[in-house]
Amino acid sequence: AAAASPAWPLSFSFDFSNTSNNRLQEQDLRLEGDAEKKDDLVDLTCNFGKPEKNEYCKGRMSYRDPVPLYDNSTGEVASFTTTFTFSTHILPNTTWKGEGITFFLSAYPSRLPLQSWGSLLGLTDSYDTSATGAERFVAVEFDTSSDWWDPIGDEHIGIDCNSITSVSTTRLLGYSLNGTMTATITFDNTTRTLEATLHFDYDPSLPTARIKTQLPDRLDDLLPPEVSVGFSAATSNYTELHQIHSWSFSSTIAPRARETPTWLRGSNQSKVMRCSVRKDVVVRSLLEEHSVRSPWW
Repeated sequence: AAAASPAWPLSFSFDFSNTSNNRLQEQDLRLEGDAEKKDDLVDLTCNFGKPEKNEYCKGRMSYRDPVPLYDNSTGEVASFTTTFTFSTHILPNTTWKGEGITFFLSAYPSRLPLQSWGSLLGLTDSYDTSATGAERFVAVEFDTSSDWWDPIGDEHIGIDCNSITSVSTTRLLGYSLNGTMTATITFDNTTRTLEATLHFDYDPSLPTARIKTQLPDRLDDLLPPEVSVGFSAATSNYTELHQIHSWSFSSTIAPRARETPTWLRGSNQSKVMRCSVRKDVVVRSLLEEHSVRSPWW
């Protein structure tokens, strides 16, 4: 008999091309740094038309509420799946590109590291140490450039666990991360397998890229019980556009009902947005920063 599909007590989705829902989207997303909602997409980094105006930018977009990942008191661990359509674009009249985009889980609420420009991808402010405490993260990176710490050169997909040095990588064709793509990322709570697939929507002739790794049995070594989920991106003196067009997320653990996040109460410090969410769902947001190609290095 076929295995039963998991139930999804937590499920939400955003389609930024549906501009009639713009107001509905405004309360369920948290934007940090240079991230900005446009009419039909979200720019994670600066989009000022000219490459030199888009240098040393960083941004994050995350779900407003905390997402349960595991419960130590019961031993329950979430399975989840997320699908998103995104694009990276090299600007006209240049072949320089950088630096990449990630889907991440981090401590709640998200805090964009202050110096996470460039190859640090808005995840961390250090390229040579592992994140600890509230700075921890797990991410799938879609990296458009390579650095000395990358296990393989060229464009690649990587899985990062509390460090910008990936624990698993898949090499991609040069300049293949330049157009509209759709990624699906799943985590299986039985096998502890984190897996991602990437479809090149702009060129269906390109083969689907795949990557996976096994996370440790005890997830508390990696992340807290409740996490932020979302996206980060960054540029250095190498630039490109990093854009999110749509996003859906489902998990097998329901969130706890809770009050409005403190960062939302009468505060204009964070830019926020809202989505189509199932009525039985309540949840929250994500992190902040350091770059290798800093303007003064």
